[in-house]
Amino acid sequence: MLYLLHSPAWAPEDQPPQPLPLTLPAALLVVLATQGGWMTREQLAAVFWPDAAPADALHHLRTNLNRARKLLTTWGLADALQGERARLRLALPTDLAQLRAAQASGDAALLARLSPAQWLQGWRLPGYDGFVQWCDDTAQQLQADWLQAGRRGLVPAPATAPAAALAQTAAPPGRQAEWQRLLASPSPALLLLGEPGAGKTTLLRAAWPQAPCLRGLEGLHGMPYRPLLDALRPHLDSLARWLREPQHPLRPYRLDLARLLPDLAPDEPLPPLDALTAQTRLAEALARAFESLAPVLLVDDLQWCDSATVDWLLMLAHSGRLPWRAAARTHAIGPALAQALDALRSAVRLEELAVPPLSRTALADACAARWPAQAFNAEALDRLHALSGGNAFLLGELVAAGMSGVDAAGPTGARVARLVLARLQAQPAAVRQAVQAAAVFVQPVPAAALRPPAAAGDMPGSTSDADWAAAGPLAVASGLLGDTGAGLACRHDLIRQTVADALPLAQRQALHRHAALWLAGQPEADALGIASHWQAAGEPQTALAWQHRGAEQLKARGRFDEARAQWRTVADDSLDATQALRARLELAACDLFDDLARGQTALDAVLAQLGAVADAAQRRHIEGRALAALVDNRVFAGDIARAGQHAGRLRQLLPALPSSEQVDALEVLIELAMRAPDIPGAWALLAQLRALAPRRPTLLSYEGQIHWFGGQVQAAHDALARLLDLHPDYCRGITVENDLAVMLQALGRIGEAETMARRSLQSWAGVAHTETLSLLVLGLVLTSAGRHGEADAALQRALAMAREQSSPGFEAEALVRRARLLLQWGRAAEAQQALDAAAPLLAATPEPLRLSQLALAQVQAACALGRPADAAALQRLQDAGARSHHPLVQWRRARAAADRAWSAGDRTGAAAAAAEMAAVAQAAGLQEALAEAWLLQADALDDPVAGQARRAEAGALVDRLGLQGLAARHQAWRTWPPAGAATPR
Repeated sequence: MLYLLHSPAWAPEDQPPQPLPLTLPAALLVVLATQGGWMTREQLAAVFWPDAAPADALHHLRTNLNRARKLLTTWGLADALQGERARLRLALPTDLAQLRAAQASGDAALLARLSPAQWLQGWRLPGYDGFVQWCDDTAQQLQADWLQAGRRGLVPAPATAPAAALAQTAAPPGRQAEWQRLLASPSPALLLLGEPGAGKTTLLRAAWPQAPCLRGLEGLHGMPYRPLLDALRPHLDSLARWLREPQHPLRPYRLDLARLLPDLAPDEPLPPLDALTAQTRLAEALARAFESLAPVLLVDDLQWCDSATVDWLLMLAHSGRLPWRAAARTHAIGPALAQALDALRSAVRLEELAVPPLSRTALADACAARWPAQAFNAEALDRLHALSGGNAFLLGELVAAGMSGVDAAGPTGARVARLVLARLQAQPAAVRQAVQAAAVFVQPVPAAALRPPAAAGDMPGSTSDADWAAAGPLAVASGLLGDTGAGLACRHDLIRQTVADALPLAQRQALHRHAALWLAGQPEADALGIASHWQAAGEPQTALAWQHRGAEQLKARGRFDEARAQWRTVADDSLDATQALRARLELAACDLFDDLARGQTALDAVLAQLGAVADAAQRRHIEGRALAALVDNRVFAGDIARAGQHAGRLRQLLPALPSSEQVDALEVLIELAMRAPDIPGAWALLAQLRALAPRRPTLLSYEGQIHWFGGQVQAAHDALARLLDLHPDYCRGITVENDLAVMLQALGRIGEAETMARRSLQSWAGVAHTETLSLLVLGLVLTSAGRHGEADAALQRALAMAREQSSPGFEAEALVRRARLLLQWGRAAEAQQALDAAAPLLAATPEPLRLSQLALAQVQAACALGRPADAAALQRLQDAGARSHHPLVQWRRARAAADRAWSAGDRTGAAAAAAEMAAVAQAAGLQEALAEAWLLQADALDDPVAGQARRAEAGALVDRLGLQGLAARHQAWRTWPPAGAATPR
């Protein structure tokens, strides 16, 4: 099966899918598979070479079709690519074909599962703009077809809400015209606009009574995605079931959803979070969840939805994925929402529909439908229309009050307020207290939560327990409260606003304080909502403490910019020195992946202010976190000496830190120990980490890394491969794909290494730190493959990103790897320039791997330029070899000896050094290094027969591994010594 509805993959029967390589031959297969039938050769060539002459385009096509057939042969499907003189087709089963069959047959269950929203997710071939455009155009068409199927009622609701429940009911009385426009709209987004109480919500829910509905809550719009999560919680059982299905579109986003809904993975630790991809993946996970629930989404009170929810709705509308229908108060739309809606209008993705007051005729129809037992004569209808102004909510209040207690004077809101407050005053004390508390809570809560302290049974004059037990049902019966299923809340926002506005300040503050205290005791407490209650209660410093917790929740949901804004407020406004310093520490830690120099400055400032923290335990806690962040910062900056200084103090503090902080500290200390290098120390730290957190999946990551830095390349690969197999979702929380690419390259598995490096780039797109790492590995892999231009592009981009991040470690790595590429490319002078720029950046590093890589490149550049090898570089190689047993370090030391011997005309010395290289590489399983050693031996051996045999072995290995760069590198070596040097003997 060829999977195209997400990241492309091929799966032989009864085997797990394997990622499709991002290559031109694979892209040809994707186009043919998407076509689903015969395609002319000219059409296929035009996708990739639209600007080329027809003959040239067909020539390119023939060349790459041969490569495509070779790829199919590796799958055991050589005959799947079928061709005639003028046309081609690919005879392979695909999930896209399943989708088209489901659309044709009306298979609703299959359609719901096979959403094309992520067709070829992230799979775009650089340098082929025609193919990229074809991908985008095809994606839009597939999504449009799928949405059309949904509108025909083919895409089902969840199992808890059968598809039949989504059928449209009759139009609300008096709203036939709006009803018809609402149902007929083809727009990705539609917005109902009207005054409060106009009947917008009734219209939406009548059209799609079982569709999921997001609800904005006034004053509670700080926590990202709150309306979405409230709408998803009733469907947790369905979500959990779908997440267990291997091919369900939700499955890859299981742990992303679990960040928002912990019950979906209650016992599973979540992967670390990054600043950019987390936000994107959370949004995608939510989109897929709602796409699985129903073909349309409702939004009530859009004007009160948080910014993350609004951004998410915009994404849906612009992509044309899941159509949504929303309601908003015309005059309550703020500037930010107005700007967002303007963008949708400009893109012609939004339809707006006014919900005006009921006309006299429409009002008569509404009365007849809502109160069939009452006979309204013309005079009564005239009076109702005059008093209500056509407002549907006020109409109901007037009928309930027998048209008494209000006249037509004043705005609609004032008339509503008089009726609501009159009804409230007529209720028993316990009912009044419940409604007043509900008006302050805003969100639905259990009836018990509505009993404020002033109503406690043990206080003089308070409501009795019996009266309070009856208060909830009576409040619902009165029409002031409603039971939402999640708890009690005011039946309408007009009731809530009227009651809240009428509260005396002292009582309102007391109720806000009660709400904050009750909510703080609930699981998954919304910290920003609690902060808003404390602010309204007149206790801003308490609110700041909850803002700090709210920032942590924002960060956990990928909203890093909003988290930073909250922490800045806490740092600036808090009168508590400890609290302010903790906020500054979090701000500094956020800079790890953005600007290492700025982050270091901020962390140093935190340490300088520790004296302001009076409590010793708090002081140690903050110092420990700051030191751990500084060690991490300096390690990734390549400043191992400074990292070691901070680590010394961190080790002293370690026993006094809480266990969670010890885990974080041990992880950064392991990172430092591996690079020091102190491999025994790293293993000892890992043992401590395993004792503290034995079920932590990242233990395998550290095990693999320690193996790597210790020179056990195959063991390193095996540990990381096991991590990726057991926890595939972790590839977007830690750099496991990038690290695996490093191991695969070292083992000579070039094709797999490229696939893994490109997967890492896709997983971490937009995260500068990890994207740079992945580009460095990709450049190294492409150099081995002999694809010089592509390798140079990757390394140049990595170099630019390293400088943007103020990371001398990354900058040096990019320069040295580019020098290696340039030497292979025959551009020795440019290589020397790159090495001259890299050397000062690595002057203070103790890392043998980095030092030996630099020193070998310096020796090779000197030889290529006909100069004597730099004595300092040779000494660095000797020192690195003495301090590290890593096979790459030992191999590089021997490689430099071979280069020097050959350039000096010492063939015997070159042969001995090549033999040592071969022994080191063979023992460690370093296939590319082994092939290179054999090629050197072949030229250096005195015995021509032995040399020819060795050359044949090396050639077979080069061909098998695809090491096309090695041939060029060896040819350059064979041209040594330069003119004027001694003749090799």
